[in-house]
Amino acid sequence: MPRVLLGLSVGSGLEGVDAVIVRAEGLGLELLPRVLAAVRVVFPPAVRDWIAAARTTTVTLPSEILRTVAETAIFAARQVLGRAAVSSRDVFAAGFLEPGRPLSPLPVHWPEVAGRVADQLGITTFHGFPDRDRMAGGSGRLITALADYLLIRETQETRLLIHLGAVAAVVLVPARGTVSTTFGFEIGPGNQLLDAMLFHGTRGKEFVDAGGKKAVQGKCLEPLLTRWLEHPHITRVPPKAVHPDTFGRSFLLAAFEQARECRASLSDLLCTATHYIAKAIGQATRWPALQPQTARRVVLSGGGVRNGFLWQLVAQQLGVTVERADSIGLPALARNAAAAAILAAVTSDGIAGNLPALTGAATAQLLGHICPGDHRHWSRCCAWMAEHWSDSVRVYRVA
Repeated sequence: MPRVLLGLSVGSGLEGVDAVIVRAEGLGLELLPRVLAAVRVVFPPAVRDWIAAARTTTVTLPSEILRTVAETAIFAARQVLGRAAVSSRDVFAAGFLEPGRPLSPLPVHWPEVAGRVADQLGITTFHGFPDRDRMAGGSGRLITALADYLLIRETQETRLLIHLGAVAAVVLVPARGTVSTTFGFEIGPGNQLLDAMLFHGTRGKEFVDAGGKKAVQGKCLEPLLTRWLEHPHITRVPPKAVHPDTFGRSFLLAAFEQARECRASLSDLLCTATHYIAKAIGQATRWPALQPQTARRVVLSGGGVRNGFLWQLVAQQLGVTVERADSIGLPALARNAAAAAILAAVTSDGIAGNLPALTGAATAQLLGHICPGDHRHWSRCCAWMAEHWSDSVRVYRVA
């Protein structure tokens, strides 16, 4: 019987909440999902002002800000339900994916946000998906890989998904492939580095280089680019995940010092960083495990699809036509929200949701914490799990 799933996510840029409705047939690794609708609701000015203040100083999270964040998620859910013409009573479960790498360590208690979503909508909500992977020794990163596999697999073509998020990541799903043949890793820096450079370089006056307009006005500093491409993370053999501090404050301050030595402008630094991201992606996609036997279709997701300069450089590095993930039915700006919905579904089916070969975990794990919805909804979810969970969780090996 088909299930309707709600997916919610807050990106690392902390712009707002993405919400999707997914219709899925089948169970577990045989799940056949289709995204019906997607929306993005930006945070109101009070939240954006508080986030801006939190980037430069330590601030206390007022209860009204936390409540507003939760209300934004609830509003986004109701918006996407309306767009898909679906009643909340018909939703099987919701998945909530919190930001993996916020621009600053914001003291938002995301489990409380998920709890408020479950309480207000009456929908059982799964959240905290990376936690169980980390408990098993994994990085908790690329936690969406199984969901990516289920969302983009295709029997007739190999698909390469490049996610231009806070960091750049890649996932390859071969034609007629299985979850065991899915491969991916976190390549290196992404939008977060560009945003941090702009914020620091404008002394907090600007947050996002819309479309890469400032970067395209600069020139690429080749000596600096060459030095950056020798970074240990870029040259390390997969599996690998970007540690939060790898391209953080120390890298940023060193970059500005190097730019001063070259008498370079902020535009030059942004231009070089954009080339850096694209070059790292180009090098990563030439990794042997990402070279399929047949031609591959390359699709892009994440906030970086709005950066025309980065898009152009990535296409040049790959030497092929690249497309937005929307062309294969996956909303480019809501990939994480769609993944959250899928992870909620596989957990309710008793299927481990992490891929240990990609995250570094010792074992495959059921993912997520559960916030029960109202009595009717929670009873339905419990009945489903009692019917479909076996005595031991169904797991799999990833080559």
